[in-house]
Amino acid sequence: MVYLIFIAGLVLFAMLFSLAYRKHMAGFKPKNKQLNYQNSVDLIEVQKRKISSRPFLFGIEDHIVSDEDMYFDDNSFYAIDTKQMRQVVFPLADIIELSKTSTIINNRNVWQVIFRTADDNKMVFKFTHNYTIWNKDFYEFYKRVKQTNPTVVKSKWSLWTM
Repeated sequence: MVYLIFIAGLVLFAMLFSLAYRKHMAGFKPKNKQLNYQNSVDLIEVQKRKISSRPFLFGIEDHIVSDEDMYFDDNSFYAIDTKQMRQVVFPLADIIELSKTSTIINNRNVWQVIFRTADDNKMVFKFTHNYTIWNKDFYEFYKRVKQTNPTVVKSKWSLWTM
């Protein structure tokens, strides 16, 4: 009898866990299917500064953050797919939102950048920043976006809540 209650509890837990997972994770990482990638041999040039890092969470991070590495320069944002040697470029002025999500992986918040495309669609890129004591490129990107258009920055930057 005790085993039957224990097994029923495990089955109920598994069902509730799968329902909660589907409810909260479905659509969390939108696929940018209408991206126009440019094939390029020299993807990472000297003037591009990397602002993203790839967290490790036993494969779960693949469902949370975008597949591309994020870079920026003075005027543009780059989403670079290094596996397939292609990139997509957006002007920093086309950003409609830079915000921190509520998801934290390895003590780093997941940030999202939302762009408006030419056909009035939204492109969402989610990534974890690479801010460290020695690498302040993400903070420079944050300041550059805030300088370009202060209304698009939805999350306040501080060292305690990055």
